[in-house]
Amino acid sequence: MKVPPQPQSKAELKEKLEQVIVEKASTRRLQRLLRLIRLNILAIAISVGVGTYFLFHYVTFLAPIKYPIKHFVDGLVPWLIFTMLFIAFCKVEVRKMRPRRWHFVLVGIQFAVPLVLVLLLRYYPEAVGSIDLELEGVIACFVTPTAAAASVITGKLGGDENSLTTYTILSNLGAAICIPLLFPLISTQAHEGFWQEFSLIMGKVFPMIVLPLILAQLIRLFIKPVHRFIVTYLKGVSFYLWAFTLTTVSATACSNMVNSDQGTITLINLALVGLVATALQFGQGKFIGHLEGQRISAGQGLGQKNMVFGIWVTSTYLSPAASIAPGCYMLWQNVVNSWQIYYRETRHLTYTDKMGAVIN
Repeated sequence: MKVPPQPQSKAELKEKLEQVIVEKASTRRLQRLLRLIRLNILAIAISVGVGTYFLFHYVTFLAPIKYPIKHFVDGLVPWLIFTMLFIAFCKVEVRKMRPRRWHFVLVGIQFAVPLVLVLLLRYYPEAVGSIDLELEGVIACFVTPTAAAASVITGKLGGDENSLTTYTILSNLGAAICIPLLFPLISTQAHEGFWQEFSLIMGKVFPMIVLPLILAQLIRLFIKPVHRFIVTYLKGVSFYLWAFTLTTVSATACSNMVNSDQGTITLINLALVGLVATALQFGQGKFIGHLEGQRISAGQGLGQKNMVFGIWVTSTYLSPAASIAPGCYMLWQNVVNSWQIYYRETRHLTYTDKMGAVIN
């Protein structure tokens, strides 16, 4: 025979209610903390990276493990970039891609500007003078492909996410071809000749950018449960991988700056290169996109770059000090994105690229 539950006293009910209130308050505080971290993750990741570098630089008892950890992290970064691109490309349906005229114009800019500067550095060094590092910084800022996450910001700004996703694929494919072709001509490590250096860079850059797309589409077609799991449960993983990768490349960029034998003026110029390149590419993209009724999408396509990759490829194949330019570009592009979102929300703007496409 079941014993009927005893009625709870007012004191017990009050205690349980207080526990529920405390638990909900703790959950809300945790949610606010996580939201604060996400909003400031750029500053946090860079600060942790710079702090880690100085920790290993000045704390002597960490010296025996400094170089093994650096070697491990340097080898890990390409895999982290590969993984982030793979997760992002799992959401892409190639059959829905619709290339547009502005896509090819922007890819042309991404290739033409570095080509001109590389030829200038290679064949007319006397005309360049002492600004070769600054020009390498410009090359890195332009040749770096569009960030896979650019479509998210584009959607918030009223852009055409599908169109930008198509451009992101083309931009990454263009970089996978352009970088191995151009960097051997000016690489500080090109001691084996052009074709040997081309093969070396192609062997590292091309698989890192192209294989994620191929692998993602194969899984989409043939292993649908795995694809569904990645799209459903791992979509937030890229954010944390990006934060960790940003921390590592920030430490590398800080090391390059501290150990650089360049003067203060050169370092300041490299930082300014990042600012000017940001303004130019966002501006060029918006101008070209305006002509096609895709101002928002084209602006983000040319302006929002995968600068984690940019810093890595510059540090690896060009002068390490030149990575300061893409590092500063990364800061400025986030300032631009934050301002654009704030401006759109505070002004209650409703214009979208789809409306512009209809008008045109």
